[in-house]
Amino acid sequence: MIKPLLSYVKTGLLPRVGRILFQPQVLLSIAIGASCFHWGPNLAAAQLKASDVGGMILTYAAIAFGFCITGMALVLTLPSDRFLKTLQSHKSDTKGQSSYLDLLFVFSWTAVCHWLLVVSAIAAILLRGTAPTLLTTSDGYGWRVFVSWFAGICAYSLIQFLMTVITLSQVGELYSKELARDTTPPK
Repeated sequence: MIKPLLSYVKTGLLPRVGRILFQPQVLLSIAIGASCFHWGPNLAAAQLKASDVGGMILTYAAIAFGFCITGMALVLTLPSDRFLKTLQSHKSDTKGQSSYLDLLFVFSWTAVCHWLLVVSAIAAILLRGTAPTLLTTSDGYGWRVFVSWFAGICAYSLIQFLMTVITLSQVGELYSKELARDTTPPK
């Protein structure tokens, strides 16, 4: 497990880390997390049970995770060799990576974000599932940090999922144009 993880970090994440970190959704997610740390007990969502919040997030994250894995499978089995070669030959601004590899990364990164969200939701349920509220003014520093992380990763994952849906739509448009130019039916 460690070798594939290190390989993913080295070949997938590190070449794109600047493009990931310097995006508005990262700043928004940090702001949401920080807001939850400071004003969380005063928010209406803090009155929900951790098990209810965790259950809702688990449901969403499982659906989004499945979407990402399905999207990756579709990209890996593109029916048009010409379209695949076009994506592979187009170099993006990610240190010589192809648009095809960037497309695969979009799906895998979104899946990783939702996996982190699933793990966080399970942790919230296990740590605080029976408590009557998610966050109170008397909660300790550790729990407030966790709730802030949870809110931040939730916000980031939601935005990242939207970006993935938009990316898939854009690829569909490109593929449609490719099919319109192609006089022979795709294989």
